[in-house]
Amino acid sequence: MNATMLDRRRFLLGLGAAALTLAGCNASAGSGDPASSASSAAAGFAWTDARGTAIDLPAVPKTIVAQSSAAAALWDFGIEVAGAYGELATDANGKLNYQAGNLDLSRLTVLGKTYGEFDLEKFAAMNPELLVDLSFDNKTLWYVPEKSLAQVEKISPTLGMTMLDLNLLEIIQEFSKLAGGLGADQSAAAVTDAKAAFEASVQQVKDAVAANPGITALGISRTADKAWIANAKQHPDFAYLQTLGVKFVPAGGKETDYFTEISYEELDRYSGDVIFDDARSPETQQASDRVAVWSSLPGVKAGQVHDWKAAAPYSYLANAPIFADFAGALANAKKVVDAG
Repeated sequence: MNATMLDRRRFLLGLGAAALTLAGCNASAGSGDPASSASSAAAGFAWTDARGTAIDLPAVPKTIVAQSSAAAALWDFGIEVAGAYGELATDANGKLNYQAGNLDLSRLTVLGKTYGEFDLEKFAAMNPELLVDLSFDNKTLWYVPEKSLAQVEKISPTLGMTMLDLNLLEIIQEFSKLAGGLGADQSAAAVTDAKAAFEASVQQVKDAVAANPGITALGISRTADKAWIANAKQHPDFAYLQTLGVKFVPAGGKETDYFTEISYEELDRYSGDVIFDDARSPETQQASDRVAVWSSLPGVKAGQVHDWKAAAPYSYLANAPIFADFAGALANAKKVVDAG
């Protein structure tokens, strides 16, 4: 993995990175059309992942390990993973990181609680039949440490879910399909009820946009020293909001960049009526709250800053309340940024 990718990973986990861009990749190098990446057989499991890796197993895997967001998505779709790694740390109140969704850590093996942690010995002892991670470049797995990858792949097949150039709904549909291929009933009431709740929240967003036109949104990650403007196209939740009519402040930079890094002196050029503020690192949020230019933004002054739950589990269940919150933020926003 190159330094740019590693720095991007570290920043997204709140550790502070110097660069947040990915090299441009053609999405067709991975699974391509999200509706055609999986196939199933009566006695086995087949899937072509984001990297073009073909997985063809004679039996449906039962002992599955997954990165936290992926594990939580599968859990919501009816697949209880046997092990997980990623953002699994609890806070001082014992609350699990939101990226871990509804995972019950008492019912699975924890192989790591943050980026860079992956217990190979525990992993091997589980005799895993499949590992599921995310791929943001159609080349690499997001959370499996590079130094461990070769050993991991000697132990178990690995599957990277496509994230590049897909919106949230497309990714959710892929996880539903994956769960179905792994044996979960996607017509079960828990799944269909969650889908109905998500669709109701999506309608609320559409209604908010129609009732409050012209509102602009800004996605941002920040530390005390720098800020990163989100390219809505490359963030699944924002990309889907765009299809619903939400207008995001352009980030500039390349189309394949996830963020554009800026200094605080430039921040007023990116002002939005509503600000969605990366919730993955509360400590850096608090540190940068004291930056004068941040406090001077019209959206901040108006109290129109809302937590952005980036990398929440890719399921209907997890995103129904998140999109209801998006709808509320948009419906209640006032126009505070000059159109000119």
